[in-house]
Amino acid sequence: MAVGRKPIPRAMRVIQGTARSEPSPDEVVPDVAIPDPPDFLTPDQQNIFAETSRKLARMGLMASEFSDAIALYSVEWAKWLDATEKLQEMGPMVRSPNGYPIQNPYLAIQNKSHEKCMKILAEFGMTASAATRVRKQ
Repeated sequence: MAVGRKPIPRAMRVIQGTARSEPSPDEVVPDVAIPDPPDFLTPDQQNIFAETSRKLARMGLMASEFSDAIALYSVEWAKWLDATEKLQEMGPMVRSPNGYPIQNPYLAIQNKSHEKCMKILAEFGMTASAATRVRKQ
């Protein structure tokens, strides 16, 4: 197992302005492509998949090899949207069957989905901290 920082894909290094003229001989450089959404995604999740794929393709970071990761992101983002909607309706606290106030279960779903989405977005350089490392071309 390698120690140290995660390697940065060449496409991300190009966007950041830190790429060397020659790619590393060990690095696999996938072709930029926008794959079709997987059939198991719901229509809402397919829309998220398509939108995210287009954004990544514009950055030169989307390839058909990454469709599984984008599908996972689409599922988690749809969960986050649903949980957020339910929280807006019900609020962060609800009553238990015994009448005691408890944390709304949708809050835990929202938090977990947010955490998973941020991890996936960070892998593709689509977080606020990653954006600070991107230079205009």
